[in-house]
Amino acid sequence: MEADWAAEAGSDLPSIVVPWEGFLDLRHNRSAVEHLEEAVAHPALSEALLALNSQGSFVFTSKGDVWELTRSEIDPDEFGTCHEEALEGFASYIDILQRDHAKFNSFDFHERWARALTTQLRSIGCSNGRVDLVIRSASVDAFSGYGVTLYAAGCGADCTAAYRSWRAVLRAAVTATINLESLPPVAGE
Repeated sequence: MEADWAAEAGSDLPSIVVPWEGFLDLRHNRSAVEHLEEAVAHPALSEALLALNSQGSFVFTSKGDVWELTRSEIDPDEFGTCHEEALEGFASYIDILQRDHAKFNSFDFHERWARALTTQLRSIGCSNGRVDLVIRSASVDAFSGYGVTLYAAGCGADCTAAYRSWRAVLRAAVTATINLESLPPVAGE
């Protein structure tokens, strides 16, 4: 699977804010996922949100969305595929935040987490897709810190194949995210 990360944290850049008008806290009300139009229409997104917000998870989510990609938005090299499999695409994003306050406040933690997660994702044998992680400034209940927007995308020769690829990429990314709870400490921590 193709995977990459970037940092886009600054005052003039998009940030993750919790709560926002319409925010549904799936940590405390799992059935609220039934009120998210995108999650109802796309069970893979619903599964991802419920997994990331589960009681045992060290993260929670703020927002997410799903959309179709046009052929011009799919670079076969960036999706680890051939031109014949890059005709249709599907993508999603999920804003993810750390539950632990110290981790939430640490840009260093988020950078190490993004690096480790992309390394792990690259080792997964999943073609026709990619994951991008973007570290962003975040605010939770007026406390400042950082979060990650996880983008998952899949492509295929037709809409059905593209959707299937996206589901596989999203599931792999969520599983890797949940399994990557602890990182080795950096000297001085």
